[in-house]
Amino acid sequence: MPAFLVPFRLPLLLALACALAAPAPTFARQERAAGAIDVDVTLPTRPATRQADRYVSSTGEARSTQDVPAVVYIAGPVAGAPEARPSGLELAQRGEAFRPTMVVVPVGARVTFPNGDNLFHNVFSYSRPKRFDLGRYPRGEAKTVVFDKPGYVKVLCEVHKWMRAGVLVVDNPYYAVVEASGRVKLDGVPPGRYTLVLETFDRRAQAIVDVAPGVTARVTLAP
Repeated sequence: MPAFLVPFRLPLLLALACALAAPAPTFARQERAAGAIDVDVTLPTRPATRQADRYVSSTGEARSTQDVPAVVYIAGPVAGAPEARPSGLELAQRGEAFRPTMVVVPVGARVTFPNGDNLFHNVFSYSRPKRFDLGRYPRGEAKTVVFDKPGYVKVLCEVHKWMRAGVLVVDNPYYAVVEASGRVKLDGVPPGRYTLVLETFDRRAQAIVDVAPGVTARVTLAP
C-alpha cells in the first residue's frame, strides 16, 4: 500500500469502527422516555356467599355470588399515551351468570349484553359513571350500552341476585386485572405524577405515584 494513502484511510476506518460500536441513539432515548409501575395488591380474604333464587332459575336453588376480579389502573388522561383498546365489547348472560365478569373499555365504547339463557334477565347498574336498566329480555336478544364517562360500573341482574360483573371505563391503556399472585406491573408509562387506583366490586383504594424515565416505581395498594 502506498505510504501516502495511510493518513487518509486510517481516520476513516477509525470513524467507521466507532460508529459500529456505538449504541443506536434512537432506541436509547425511547428506553429512557418511559417508566413502569410495579404494584403489590393486598386483597381481604372473604368467605364465599350464596344468594337465594328470588324469581326463577333453572334449578330454583341458591347460587354462589359471582367473584369479580380486582383491577388496577391510572385515572385520567395520560399525555403521550397510545389509544386505549378494549379488552372486550360483550358481556353475555350465559349459564345464569355474567361472562366474563370484568371488561375494560375506553370512553365511548359500546358494550353488548346478549342473553344466551332460556329465561329472562334484567341487566342494570346504579353506578355514577353509567346508570342504566335494560329491562327484561329473552334468549336471543341483546341490548347495547354506550359507556361515555370514565369510571367503574357495577353490573347486576334484577332477576338473579348472584349475578354481578364490572365494566371499567378508562381514559388510557395503563390498566391490569389483578391475578392470583396479587402483583401487577404497568409498563411503558410516560414520566409524570399519576393517581393509581385499585377497584374491587365493593371497595376502592388509590395512591399518588411519580414515574421517572427508565425507573420502576413500586406501590402497595389495599382496599
